[in-house]
Order: sequence, then structure tokens, then C-alpha cells
Amino acid sequence: MPAKPKYNSDVHDKWAWSLAVRGCTEQEIADAMGVSRMTIFRWKKQSDTFREAVETAKDAADAEVEKSLYKRALGYTYEESETLVETDKDGNTKPVKVKRVKKHVPPDTMAIMYWLNNRFKSKGALWSTATNLNISGSLTKGPDLSNLSDEEIEALAKKLVEEDEQNN
Repeated sequence: MPAKPKYNSDVHDKWAWSLAVRGCTEQEIADAMGVSRMTIFRWKKQSDTFREAVETAKDAADAEVEKSLYKRALGYTYEESETLVETDKDGNTKPVKVKRVKKHVPPDTMAIMYWLNNRFKSKGALWSTATNLNISGSLTKGPDLSNLSDEEIEALAKKLVEEDEQNN
């Protein structure tokens, strides 16, 4: 059995943080480090600094995505720069003017729906699409079909289909 990889907080904490802040999963962190996913879980359990590095980086990445979703749901305005250039008779170019243009991204309906659905899911509010389904009843034991041959099962299935078609 190969030796367990050695955990080094000076290296692994920063490395894990840099991967997790970009959205990497534990499996992807493990692959990058050349260890198993279970090793990552073991290191998180054994080292507070490693666990904190991964968790804070994931929280930061999640916050950025949430911020982007929020902006997309509301719509936003941004400024774009356009550099106008002029070419002289010798073919040399020189910047003449920097033109700043404000552009608007309208609210995105899907982002709004996603935000509202997930924001109010636990509250059971108007915007939630969560459905609670309660199933009750009992199962009764039917005939034992385990001793039937394939041909007998096919014949029985054909008979049930024919009966169902006659009833509908």
C-alpha cells in the first residue's frame, strides 16, 4: 500500500485556496494536487487552516456568482471605451480620440426567476416552485411471478395490455 501523501500547510493551504476560489470542487483540487478526494477530506478534517482555506475560498467564489446573478436580475449599466484612430498618408496610425459609450444590459427574466425561486424556496412563498408531495398508502402483495418463464410473462403482459385497451 502506498504511503499517504504528506500534508504541508505552507504549500497545500494556499494551493487549495487558489483552486477553490476559482470554483474547483474537492475532486478537482485533489486531481490538481495528485491525491485522492478522500485525502482532501482527511486534510480538511485534520487541519483547521486547510479546511478554512477551502471554505473561505468557496464562499468568496459563491459570493461573486451571487453578485453577478443579482446584477443580471436587476440589469446594469457599464461604460465601454472605443479608441478612434487616424492614419496619415505614410500609413502611420495615431490615436485621435477615446470615445466612452455607456451601455445598458436589461434585467434578465431567467435570472429574476432563478433568484426569486431560490430565495423564497424555504419560505413557501409566492415565487417558489418547490412542491411538497406526500404519498401514503400501502402495497399489497400480488401473485408470485418468479416461477414464470419469459414466454409466460410476455403472454401475461400482452393480456393485461389488451384488457387495459378494452377498458379505455
